[in-house]
Parts: sequence; C-alpha cells; structure tokens
Amino acid sequence: MSSSTSPRQTRQRGRADDRLDQTTDSTVSTLRRGTPPGPPLQTRLANIPAQVFQEACEQLVDNIHPEYDDSRIQRSLKLVWTIVYDALRHDPNLKEHLVDRDEFLKNVKNRLGGEQDFIKSLRDMAKNDSWEPLFDDDVFITLTRDSGTSKTANIPELMRATERAWSSTFQGNAQLVLLETIADLLNKDRSPYARLTSIVNSSGTGKSRMVDQLGVKIITVPICLRPEGTRGLPPPDIHLRDWLVPRDSSDQSAAQRRLHGFAYSLLTVTRTALETIVIDSEGKDVATLPNLDDLDVKNMSEIERNKHVSYVIDRQAWLAETFRNHMTTGQSFNISNTYRNKFYKNVTDLADEFMGSSQRVIGKNKSSPGRYESGNRGVEKAGELLCRFVDPHGLLDSSKGPRRPLVVFAFDEAHTLTDNPSNTPWNFFSELRRILRQIHDLPIFSLFLSTAGRFNLFSPDIRSDPSNRIRDANSRPLDPISEISFDDLAYRAPTDTVTLDRVVQTDWISYLGRPLFGSRWDAMPVTPYSSYQSETMILDFAKQKLLDGTTDLAKANRPGSLVCLSVRFALEFNVDGTARDVACAQVERHMRICVAATIGFEKLVTVSGSEPLLAEAAYDLMKRTQINAVRHLADHSDLHCIDRGRRGELVAALLIMHAYDEARGEARGESSGRRWVTVADFMKALLPTSLPTSKHESLHDTLLECQPTFWREGEDRPFRETFKDYGMWFNHVIKIEDSEMFSADNLWKFVTRGAMILCSNNQRGIDIVLPLCHTKQKLSRHSVTAILIQVKNAKEFGKEVKSTLFDAMGPFDLGVFRVAKEGALAEATPKPVIRLVFALASPEASVVFRGGATRKSRPNEFTAFDIWLAGLSADTFKQVGLDLEPYRTLLDRSVRPHDAFELLDEPLVGDATKKLRGSRRRRVAPLMLPDLDHDSIHREAAD
Repeated sequence: MSSSTSPRQTRQRGRADDRLDQTTDSTVSTLRRGTPPGPPLQTRLANIPAQVFQEACEQLVDNIHPEYDDSRIQRSLKLVWTIVYDALRHDPNLKEHLVDRDEFLKNVKNRLGGEQDFIKSLRDMAKNDSWEPLFDDDVFITLTRDSGTSKTANIPELMRATERAWSSTFQGNAQLVLLETIADLLNKDRSPYARLTSIVNSSGTGKSRMVDQLGVKIITVPICLRPEGTRGLPPPDIHLRDWLVPRDSSDQSAAQRRLHGFAYSLLTVTRTALETIVIDSEGKDVATLPNLDDLDVKNMSEIERNKHVSYVIDRQAWLAETFRNHMTTGQSFNISNTYRNKFYKNVTDLADEFMGSSQRVIGKNKSSPGRYESGNRGVEKAGELLCRFVDPHGLLDSSKGPRRPLVVFAFDEAHTLTDNPSNTPWNFFSELRRILRQIHDLPIFSLFLSTAGRFNLFSPDIRSDPSNRIRDANSRPLDPISEISFDDLAYRAPTDTVTLDRVVQTDWISYLGRPLFGSRWDAMPVTPYSSYQSETMILDFAKQKLLDGTTDLAKANRPGSLVCLSVRFALEFNVDGTARDVACAQVERHMRICVAATIGFEKLVTVSGSEPLLAEAAYDLMKRTQINAVRHLADHSDLHCIDRGRRGELVAALLIMHAYDEARGEARGESSGRRWVTVADFMKALLPTSLPTSKHESLHDTLLECQPTFWREGEDRPFRETFKDYGMWFNHVIKIEDSEMFSADNLWKFVTRGAMILCSNNQRGIDIVLPLCHTKQKLSRHSVTAILIQVKNAKEFGKEVKSTLFDAMGPFDLGVFRVAKEGALAEATPKPVIRLVFALASPEASVVFRGGATRKSRPNEFTAFDIWLAGLSADTFKQVGLDLEPYRTLLDRSVRPHDAFELLDEPLVGDATKKLRGSRRRRVAPLMLPDLDHDSIHREAAD
C-alpha cells in the first residue's frame, strides 16, 4: 500500500478540479466529520414530519446529557433506539429496513470504533444540541449485501460516498456506444421476437450510470425493481415493485392482465408526463415544433427536411434531459424523489383502471398471443401515441439501417421479474416480453439490467424458452449487450510523463479498470480529521466486491479463491458447459468481465480485466489465508474448468508471482508502504539461498557479482551495478495476443498497470516477460528493459544448458528493442536484459549462471545475463518450499488437455468406481499416454 501524507492530488482530465464546493453542514459528530466536498444530500429526515422529529429531539435532550459518563449513556442506548425508531418508522420507504432493538445493539458494537465511539458521538450531539446525524446512522437499519458496504465500516459515510460517486461527472462515451447499439438493434432488417435485450456484465462496470447518461439524449424511463431488504443506487421504486410483482403471483392469466395494464399505463403516463413538460415550458423555442401537416412534410426539400429533423432531435434531447432531471434530482441511497414516486403512482392507478375494464382479445392468427384491451385502448395504440408525440411525422424513422430510438424503458435490478413466480414454466419477464412484442415495430426499446446475477435468465437457451414463437429462427431474441465503461476514469499516461513511484499509488490503481473504484475513491474523505483511512476503505471495498460481500477469504470459499486466482493470473476457462457455468458465476458474483455473449450463452467470452486494485485486494486476501496461491489452485474443485497451459507457463507464473510477493513483503517492512521491488530483491526471492553442491555459498551474492553472458561495449559490469537503479512492479498477469506488445515501445505501459506479461500460445522463443524500469526516470521506451523467460515442460530439457533456447530470446529478434538505424543510434540503444530458462520437467535440480563469452574484437549487440533453472524443486526456486506437491500436481495436469480420465469433474464418484471407469476411458485412447490402460494389448496377460 502506498503511503502519503499529502492531500490527494487533483485529477487532471483537461479541466479544473471536478469536486463541487462543499455545501453540507458540519457537526462535531464523528458520523459526519471529514465529509468531503459535494452537493447537499437528502437525509432520512426528508420524509419525517417536522413535529415528529422535534418531539424525538426533545426526548433525546431529556435523556442524554453531555456531563453523563459512558456507563450512564450506555444504559440509555435501548431508549435511544426506541426514540429514533419511532421517528423513522413514519417514512414508509424506511420502515422495511429498520432493525429491532437487539440488532441495533449488535450494530453499535460492530461499527467502526465500536460502542465507545457511538457513545462519544451521542455526547457530542448532546453538547451541541444537534441530533440530525443520529437519524442518518445506519446502526438503525438493516445491513445488506447489495449495499456493497462492510458491517464494520461507517455505513452512512460509505452511503454518502456512493451518492457522490453517482452524481460525479460521467466520463467516456459508453452511453453513446449504447445509443448506437440500440439504434442498430432497431434496424427494420432485423426481425427479433421483441425489441429488448439485457446488458450483461459484472458489478461496478457502470451499467446503471451508462443507462442514466443515455437519458441525457434519449427519453429514458428508469424502473428500479431492487428487492426488499437490499439497498443501493439507483434506489428502488418500492410502490411499483410491490404492485408489479405481488406476493401471490402464481395465476398466469392474472399476471398477463396485470402486465398488459402496466405496459399500457407506462406508455401512456410517459406520454402525459412529456406533454406536461412541454406545457410547463411554454415560450421556450425548443419545446415547440413547427406546425406542419403530413402534406407539408411530404413536399419538403431535402434541406428543409434535414433542418426539421434537427428540430426534432433537439426537442427530443431537451425532453429527455428535463424528464431525467425530474426523475432523479434529490434521490438518495434509500429513496426516490417525490416526482418519481408520483409518476409510478399514476402508472399503477391507470393500470388498475385498465385492468378493471379490459377484455381479452384473440390474436390475428393462432400463433399470435392473446392481448388485453379496454375499448380502443391497448399497448400498441399507446406506443403509437407516444412515438407520435416525440416525432409527430416520423422524420427520425428509417426504413433501412439503424433507427434512432425515441423512448427507452430501462428495468434495473430486473431479476425480480425472473424470480417470480417460482416453480412455474413462466415468469413475469417472459410474460412482459410477450406483451412488448406488440410494439416491436415501433422505435421503442427496453433494457433489462441486473447486478445480482442470474443474467442468463434474460437470455435463455432458445430450446428451453416457454414461447414457441421465440424458437423460430426468424424471430430470435436479440443478443445481450456487453460493452461497458472501462479505463474511462484512468489518469492519462503518455510516454515520459510518470514515474514508477507514481503508478504504484492507490489512487492511480483505483482509476484503472471499471469506474466503480475510481468514482468511489473520488468520493471518499480527504480531510485530516477524517474517521477513515481512504486506502484501507477502498481495498476493503474491493475485497467485498471480489468475494460477494465479505472481506475474509474462508478456506471453504471456492468461488472466492477462484476469483482471487483469476484476477491475479488471468485464468482462462475452457469452452465446455461446466466451465461456462463457472464463468457465468464469476461474472455474476465475482467481478469477471464479459467481453461478448450470444443468446442462451451459446458463446460466452470472459476475461479477468487488468485491474490492479482488484489484484491488490486479491493479493491481500490470499496472503491472509497463509496458504500459497499454488495450493489454492492445485486443490481447487474447478481446476478442470481452467486452461492450465501446455508448457507449464501457469506454474512458472505462480513461481514468479510468489517470489515477487515475498520480495515485496521483505522490502516494504511494516511501514514503507512501497509496492515495487528492486531487481536484486526479486532475484533473491526467486533463487534458492545456495546450490545443493555448495550449501555455504550464497547464490544471491554470486549473482550480484556475476558478469554478463554477453555485453555491449562498455557494459561488462557485474549484475549488482548493471541493475542497481532498476525496479519492478506487478501484481497480476496480462496475457497478450501479439508479440508487438512486449516491445520497448509498449513494455513501459505494463508498468503503469502493474502487470507481468504472459505471451500467446503460439509465441516462439519466449513465454513470459517481466518489465523492468529505471526507478529514477519517467516511464518510456528509453527507461525500460525486461526479464525474458522461456518455460519448458519436457524431460529432454534437464540440467544441461541448451544455448539454442537463449539464442531464441535475442531481444532484437523478438522485437523487444528496435534495430538501430543510421543516425538514430542513441535512440535505439538497448538496455541490458536478463534471460531465464525454466526447465521445469528436469529430474535434477540445477541453477546455472551462464558463463561470459570470450572477449571478441567486435562487441555484441546487447548485454544479457543468462540463467538456466532446471527442475521443479526448492533447490531451484526458493519459494517452492513446502508446496512442492501442489506445484508438481499442477505441472502434471498442465500437459493434459482434460481431466476426463481421472473423473475429476465428478467429485461424488467413489474411489473404486472412479478407478474402474477411468480404466475403461483410457482404453478408448490407445497409446496416448504411457499408462497400462492406454497400451493394454501390448502387455503380457496377467496370471
């Protein structure tokens, strides 16, 4: 963890500091102390009658005095709960979240600072006669997983941090990509079942904010169905949620009538809300379109038409942003604003009226589903009226190519619709989708988001879908959308602008990757009087997100250990169905990134994104288990789902990361907080203390005094001197797909992300690259070099050095350095490199510093220190230690493309049965392996 006592640096994104002026009131209570600048926030008192609050304060004044000692205030805690509880229960939105007295007392003891801190806060509030912060303290409400907060954290401050993060300036163009994607999905050349899809990706990738920002340009109706007992932003539309999915919801025909009423009323109330906005804005030019009839439009010239189109687009954007402001201004972590509550009250009232008068109408043909209409009112007609209001003459419509959406309905936390009712072949989502099919010809689109997992239910396998029509190849559902915000908050890092010391700091790594952590970091306390250490808070928050709610990695938490391994080692999953299920669970619950997905997840491409903050959290989680990563992986029940590599490169990466972690722990001490290590310290942690043949000779000292194997003129200096100013920084792996990425032109970029490089499967001559950089120079191609590593997992590579393997790692041949051009020698001067060969399958252990070449008349092109490391043993790699067996297990399994012969994916099968079935399976693969069952016909028959 980086340490710094200076104020957090202002973020530079081509504009002034994006923090708002501080307008929140301050109190002496530790509940509010250190609140960073930000807009005034709506508290729980907003919906509590003033008289109720005043009476509660009077009771608190009568029972809590500043001169009371701790024990007397402690005896009054039950009374404090009663007073505050009685006041807060007047807010119907809070009522379901309030805890009972015993839970309150438990929350007080578990809060940051414990009971003593809470008693001090009460005394301070009594002294200043300022009780408002008490009513915002989360000791009075249920702590839930979805809030993304720790039960030992100061919950109110973290909630405020979430609110500030939500209201911060949106970065990037993800919302524009979403708009273009929707426009393409509205293309009339497509004939999907309905114009709707899900947004699929893991938590914190900005799905909700992206949709919210879409509402700046496109009329977007936000609908949050967050389940009861959970909290977060956006807040739940409680009244609508409870009306839409009633507790008794097993009657399918009743659900169809209800959802017809909902769809009709949502379309209608949205139109009337937009009409009201126009009426209230009378006099504004943008609110009114030129008065034209269809004939006028038909006779327009192209210039006139384009001009009118711009009027419609400007008006749509104005309506969208005005409506968005009405629906979101003043919302908080717990509750929506008054306008939004009234909006959905109007929706449910109209839906009730529609349901009472509607009749079922049979579809035009047998395959068409029935629908409910009330007189001449129905879903299709309501959709047409809404579209005609936004674009009266259909000027934004297009018969070919993408179509601009006029209105988007966004269902957040939409798994509520897929979870109900249980044990039936249908659910509220499938019924709503069938109803929305009625408007599939209109430029209206629906999005379904969920951060609690089960996103596959929004994109089911076609064969398992209850709708017959949806199985028709000509009316397939639309594929999910996976594109999200990533690196949009990151600091800009052009060449020659930042140093190694800068890129290891917590704020730097927080901004890399998904926007969740960077925006949360921006919103955290920064004053000297803050109750929290921001670095600890952000790392704890990252741990909670990795582990789906906890900050401790339990031994039995298999998904948790898998995500920690995935984040650090860029694990890839196989393509079989079981592995796909594991990958889905990792995306849904453990922050894995979905790159692409198709309907039914027939295709699912996932990766562990390069996010050094998550890797840092994973590093700390696994360190606290006191179990090394290799043991976590070798013993993992889902190892059969993971691509383990065929050359032993995953084992090599584990050895390297283990050595780096050890070197980092030794270098940082108790208080240095430094994340990077020197090259010498890394090599000391990687190599054994001494050779088996010479136990009294320090191998590290030998290395430091070792001369290079090859050297450029003037560079025949020992290892110690050559690399004295070079450092390393990585806590995770990036697997590259092109050798150009480990050239010096790009190598320094990996240092900015804290990443080591794993080469592609077909890369010749090299498997792993460890970037090295000058610790006193800014990062650029001129300040970096590398440790180049080739991994071999064949017994033919033993303790004898194979010079051809080193020859294949020539830095010019590989493209690490540019070939010197005439007149540009200074620019092309290569830095010294270290070349390692890991001969992991060697039966004998050996560490060989390859001797220096004899001096020749012509200097070499580059300087290199070559080391041959043979055997997977503690005599070759210091960190193997007591973990030799799991390392060997993993290495052995890396040469096998599957685990079918061992039945490792069937843990319930008994050992005897497993042995017999495995024997039968081996027989169908003759001569594949040197095992009795693979060549049974060539052996003597048993007696």
